[in-house]
Amino acid sequence: MRTWWLAAITLLFAGAARLPAQECDRPTDLPPLLAVPPSPMPPTSGSRGPSGDYDPSYFYLPERAPENAGPIACGPAGRFWITPALELAWIKPVSTPNLVRVGTLNGSVAYGGQQSTPFTPGFSVAGGLWLNSEQTRGFDASFFWLPETGVNTVFFSHGSPLLLPTAGGGAFPLADAEHAGSYQGGWNTRFATADVDYRNNLICTPNARLDALIGYRYANVGEVGALYGKRVGPGGEIERFRDDIDAVNNFHGGQIGLAGEYRIDRWFISGSGKMAFGAMFTDTDLEGKFRVNGVVAPVGFYARPGVNGTREHANFAVMPVVGLTLGRQITDHCRLFVGYNFFYLSNVIRGPDVIDPTPTVIAANPQAPIAATTVRRDASTSTFWSQSVNLGLDWRF
Repeated sequence: MRTWWLAAITLLFAGAARLPAQECDRPTDLPPLLAVPPSPMPPTSGSRGPSGDYDPSYFYLPERAPENAGPIACGPAGRFWITPALELAWIKPVSTPNLVRVGTLNGSVAYGGQQSTPFTPGFSVAGGLWLNSEQTRGFDASFFWLPETGVNTVFFSHGSPLLLPTAGGGAFPLADAEHAGSYQGGWNTRFATADVDYRNNLICTPNARLDALIGYRYANVGEVGALYGKRVGPGGEIERFRDDIDAVNNFHGGQIGLAGEYRIDRWFISGSGKMAFGAMFTDTDLEGKFRVNGVVAPVGFYARPGVNGTREHANFAVMPVVGLTLGRQITDHCRLFVGYNFFYLSNVIRGPDVIDPTPTVIAANPQAPIAATTVRRDASTSTFWSQSVNLGLDWRF
């Protein structure tokens, strides 16, 4: 028994001695501890994001949502516009048949040929409206007007024969070596046109645009004339005649075209070309009087029975229109310009086209209401054109 207790005590002391030896095998120094990262500072009321160099790991956000600038408008600036201008125009001369000759029927022409009109002041205005903020779709309209203008010719003869050709190669003596005579002729012309178009943009750049046009055009060409003669008849009687001619042409047609503009700094150049196809409706009237010693017959020298009165006609016609403009921006809303316009009309009946230049008149009895064997009335059509230069303002808002 005593031997078992001694053995137990010996084992207990031996285990206690081994424990310090194992603990001495462990490292005596620990590695340094890492610094604790500082907590992030709350954002200040100033700008968001890092204040130093760009940090690629930082998610940047704008201060506020970007503003919507909207669509960019095609120039020039202005949602609607109005363009008044003063015009200085000249028109195609009136072509008059050879109505009076000197000496013989083959002699020099006293009245006939081209009757040129002087320069005529006129007025034009144009305007339009864009339907969208991009200014690519819209309507425009224009109006051009020339007042009635013309030329009158008066001449007198005492001793030189004046002859008016008549039917069948005859002649009506207005003056001869023994009897005096006088003649007066004149034509007055007026012109107006208007159109309205839908515009659709084809090309738009920062300094240029090109638009297609489709629409309607109207035009009016009116011409009035008066032919007046006076002579001393074979028996000493005073004979007078007067013929009044009126021709009114109204054109209605569909129109297509192109219009464009190019801008350099504050300068701009623009142009348009249009072509209208349609119908020409013409009304003509020919009236006259023949007075011999106070007795008046309801026929003129050219307004003979069967020829006088009113007539109506309808013909196919075309109307091209060209416009050019050079101008400069002078304020934010106003541009000053000079320009040129050209208008052309086909199948127009003008005043001289109404009459028969060789009427059926008997020299011995000019009042006799003899009907013409061959009625020549409105026998031909002519062309008409007008050109003008202008000065105007282009207002855009």
